[in-house]
Amino acid sequence: MSHTLLIADRDRDLVAELANEFAADGYTTLTAKAASAVVMQLQHSRPDLVVLGDLANPNEGTELVRWARAAREPFTTADPTTPLVRLSGDGGQLALLRAFDAGADDFLAKPASYLELRARVRAVLSRSGPGRRPPTVRVGELEVDPTEHRVRVAGEDLQLSRLEYRLLAHLVGDPTRVYTKAELLAEVWKIDANAVRTRTVDAHACRLRRKLAAAGVDDAIVNHHGVGYALTA
Repeated sequence: MSHTLLIADRDRDLVAELANEFAADGYTTLTAKAASAVVMQLQHSRPDLVVLGDLANPNEGTELVRWARAAREPFTTADPTTPLVRLSGDGGQLALLRAFDAGADDFLAKPASYLELRARVRAVLSRSGPGRRPPTVRVGELEVDPTEHRVRVAGEDLQLSRLEYRLLAHLVGDPTRVYTKAELLAEVWKIDANAVRTRTVDAHACRLRRKLAAAGVDDAIVNHHGVGYALTA
């Protein structure tokens, strides 16, 4: 099955190059060079995935991810679950964290190898494509629905940020297993723990623990000091 990709970036040459490369590999390609064109394509053409580069300024791409995920204006009629791969000229760890926190499915810094970008696009499509709808995971009264990205406690929805959800979904994949912080950084945040000092895992785990406790699930996220975190609900 041929997938339709939207390639968006202010660099016309980069957009043309990527569109030609993906077309040669059998994809149907759409292009955009401004935020307004991205909105129009998402609303009317419904691409299977967006490679979202830098637009008017370095932060606009990430802000568009956030607006699309929240289905806020001007994305109210677009599909908020459309996979988004952020391609950014800012390759710093802060830019990566912001992109994932906004709801990006993957992040790649420029200049990017086409082969690596294609591999990442294929991986995201394989996780989000039809016929790959994973079942809801239940641990006690906690339910994690990976298809709809929803969390419920005793049948009631629990509102989590994008990264809080990703962290919980990862932990619930193997309850009682202790995940090291390095593993979580690599698998949830896509960060090499050896390349950056950050307490972001601790901060998100703490907020997630508080939200679960407020919903009636006490001590669900356990901090194994000096090692990492486990779900023991």
